[in-house]
Amino acid sequence: MSYYSSIGVIALSIHFIINYYLIFKSTPSKMSLPKKNYLLFLHNVMIYYIADVLWGLCMVLKMPMILFLNTEIYFAAMASAIFLWTRFVISYLNRKSAFSTFLRYFGFAFIVFQAIILITNIFFPIMFSYDGNGDYHAKIMRHVSLFIQLFLFSLTSIHTLIVTLRISGKIRKRYRTICLFGFAMTLFTILQAYYPFLPMYAIGYMIGTCLIHTFVDIDEREERRAELENLLQLEEIREAELGSARHMAYTDPLTNVKNKNSYQEDVLGIEHRIEDKLLKELCVVVFDLNNLKTVNDTKGHEEGDRYIKQASKMICHHFKHSPVYRTGGDEFVAFLYGEDYKNKERLLKNFKDWMRENQKKGGIVISCGSADFNEKTTKSFDEIFEAADMKMYECKRLLKAL
Repeated sequence: MSYYSSIGVIALSIHFIINYYLIFKSTPSKMSLPKKNYLLFLHNVMIYYIADVLWGLCMVLKMPMILFLNTEIYFAAMASAIFLWTRFVISYLNRKSAFSTFLRYFGFAFIVFQAIILITNIFFPIMFSYDGNGDYHAKIMRHVSLFIQLFLFSLTSIHTLIVTLRISGKIRKRYRTICLFGFAMTLFTILQAYYPFLPMYAIGYMIGTCLIHTFVDIDEREERRAELENLLQLEEIREAELGSARHMAYTDPLTNVKNKNSYQEDVLGIEHRIEDKLLKELCVVVFDLNNLKTVNDTKGHEEGDRYIKQASKMICHHFKHSPVYRTGGDEFVAFLYGEDYKNKERLLKNFKDWMRENQKKGGIVISCGSADFNEKTTKSFDEIFEAADMKMYECKRLLKAL
């Protein structure tokens, strides 16, 4: 019987290998109900394998009392495995049907039936017995028990096969998995009935649990991937919504440049950089639209809005590498960094020349003034802004004088 135990050891080893993470690393409290039921089923199958291995060893050693006790445990583990398997199938398929109801009552009935038989067998050998030489003898109820299991597994495999052919989607894969398990157990239960001294039932469980592991794992991976894809899509939607909300909160709706909220936030950042001695270069340019009040009064506010939009486009076109803010009705500010900061004198001169030409032609006129951050003397942003604002008013006076 040493070969009998060796097959059981192989089955037990494969059982641990393929289900290692689920048995030893998973947290039951975080599991879904089907997975919890499957874990209980796996633990029971493990007990069955151990009892099966010990039965083979005890048969070699010829220890009748230990053999009898171990065989009782063996059949009890077989019965509880059937009960837990029905619980798993019901929760895994997750469909209310006559078949689910049948499995629920069948599982309870079988484990109660087997318990009565095994208790009775202690006093009257109706399931199995051992003679004085330690030889095993199967009794009528052992065959009845195997027949009942054969009925369950064959009925399950046929029913799930029929359902599999009728449906599609995720639930079809689940029915297919249970169908394959049922066929494997049907085949090896028949073989166990014909060859009682071969571990056919253990081989059936080994193949069946491997099938469940393979297909359940594939299904879970597909479901997890689908969930991740949905989460990514939701995250992208949220980011787009947040981006849209931020754009609305920080963008002037008329000109589409940065608004006063954005300006105040960026000024706060500049203040921090000045305090931390991190700011190296900055030129603040303050703009004010000439004649906006006249346009509003004589041509209406709709024309005044067009005047503001055109003026904004002119500022952005000229200082295209700098952030531009609309801070008031006819007031704009630009912060020059990098290339625009290096070329600020040329840019400012060109802009002022452009405005003089516009004034001559009767076009849009924008007054501007600028001031630079001085690493040695500047203590706050307000100092730069006030200096630029004063120069802007000087520019406005000069343009009006012209």
